[in-house]
Amino acid sequence: MTDVHLSVLAVLDAASSASYPSHSIVAEGLAVAADRQAWPEAELRHLEALRAAMLFFTRSDGTFRGAYHGSGDAPWPREVRQIPQDAREMWAAYAQAAHHPAVRARLHHLLWVARHGERPIDHLRAAVDAYRQAAPILRDGTGTLASIGRMQAADALVAAYGLAASTGQPVLADVVADMLALADMALGWEDPAPGVVTALIEPLLEHREYHERVRPLLERAVDVYGSDLHHGVLFLTDLRKTAADDERSAIDQRVIDAYTDHAERFGGVAKLMCLEEAAAYAQKMGLAEALEGIRRQQQRLTRDDLDLARIGMPVQIPADFFTPALTAIDAADDLGEALRAVAAATPLFPEAADTPIPEDTLQGVLRLPTVKINMNGPVVTTPLAKASSRLVGTDTRTLVLDLHGLQLEAQLDRIQERFTPTVDDLLAHFVRPPVAPPERMRGLARAFQAYFEHDDDVAIELALIRIEGLLRRHLKATDISVIQHAQGDRPGQVSQLGPLIADMETAGFEAPWPTVFRLLLADPNEGMNLRNEVLHDLTERRPPRHRIALVLQAALVLLRSITAHEPPEEAAGADTPG
Repeated sequence: MTDVHLSVLAVLDAASSASYPSHSIVAEGLAVAADRQAWPEAELRHLEALRAAMLFFTRSDGTFRGAYHGSGDAPWPREVRQIPQDAREMWAAYAQAAHHPAVRARLHHLLWVARHGERPIDHLRAAVDAYRQAAPILRDGTGTLASIGRMQAADALVAAYGLAASTGQPVLADVVADMLALADMALGWEDPAPGVVTALIEPLLEHREYHERVRPLLERAVDVYGSDLHHGVLFLTDLRKTAADDERSAIDQRVIDAYTDHAERFGGVAKLMCLEEAAAYAQKMGLAEALEGIRRQQQRLTRDDLDLARIGMPVQIPADFFTPALTAIDAADDLGEALRAVAAATPLFPEAADTPIPEDTLQGVLRLPTVKINMNGPVVTTPLAKASSRLVGTDTRTLVLDLHGLQLEAQLDRIQERFTPTVDDLLAHFVRPPVAPPERMRGLARAFQAYFEHDDDVAIELALIRIEGLLRRHLKATDISVIQHAQGDRPGQVSQLGPLIADMETAGFEAPWPTVFRLLLADPNEGMNLRNEVLHDLTERRPPRHRIALVLQAALVLLRSITAHEPPEEAAGADTPG
């Protein structure tokens, strides 16, 4: 059995004698004491073990993960059960001797997780008792950290509940009574504490046997926090869990009313987001009539109602930025060679563009939440995304495409200056039967002509129409399936643009072209989505010329690939972008 060093115990008690803001603050106090004087080796090991215990943090699933490195070369284990036996013996000694019940609770809890000793259950029971003793001390703290102490009191009781419930301890009924009493007290505090109430009630809602005891608290919480949309709706949805089937429709209406009432009070995008939340709830609950009313209310919103502002950021383009692109056109001997130079220009995406963001690397990093709004509704087309779901290079790739488009725009303008091509001139370079027949390619030639004449609406619409068909026929010619057979009530059909782009790599398109086509034409979440934005009339403004140039290049890239797949005797005489 390990003996307690009184000098170490004194430091531990001193570090936890304040209002106990957190275990990590206690660990910091131990660190300061360790650095303040020279300690004997045995006592220093005790300080190290206690610091390691205080620096275990609770994961979202309720398990512990250590974060203490220690004074040695290798960090202390991250999992409780990997902690050395001698360190656990030290925890056991101080768990009996520490003054503050929060410290005792932490140490006994860790020892239970480690299944330490001949009777680990004794550590669980001691942890439950210590958590219950700590709760009123934490709850009654004063000063600037009082609100933190109240939340920690709730956390202590929830931890005690989890331990007692998981092993069927007789003390469970007393722990539940403590939780309900603290929730009731919190509802009467002058300083709002919805987080305390939520933390205490949520675990109890998982068990129907507690619903009758929890429901009055939820009714009060709805009244107390009704002016707070987030918590008001949260408590209403919790209240619904305790209600009988014939009561739930009325609660559903209260939830929708909370969203719509707040929408009336809010201005700007907040008004739209409230209606979006109301619609999502109505749709989830199958409330068709309510959903239709919300849609009509949302459709009446205008740009002025949303108080949107267009912002921009000036970018300084280096003087020689366009030189390589223009040099390629100036070196061309004829129109065909110039078009091939445009088709050959390739955007350079960052190497890490498709790398998922590693877990925990964004902790503490500010990432602004972003939504995309289709103003034809208005309706949110891309909801708030979790940071971890976004790829490292998402925004960078779009910027790279825009910069690439500026170079393409300069190249096309130079082609117009040098060759002044007519529709027939262009058509001669585009036609490659049967994949690119003249009756289809005339539309593409007219798109280029319209671009040269600055008739940009006609240019992009004609080009977008032709690209999808051109890609479909090309994939078909390379023996890739582009049809889906009828199944049940679903009729047979040919593949649309999204699946066609997904098959580009199979057809031999090298990186980054499948990604370019997806971002440029058909990705509403991360890309420009020009096919849908333009042809479905979803954009408020015509895309800028450099993005139209990107679309025209996409057509040239397809023609180049078509030429590469032709039999040698046919390709030999071809004068196409290859």
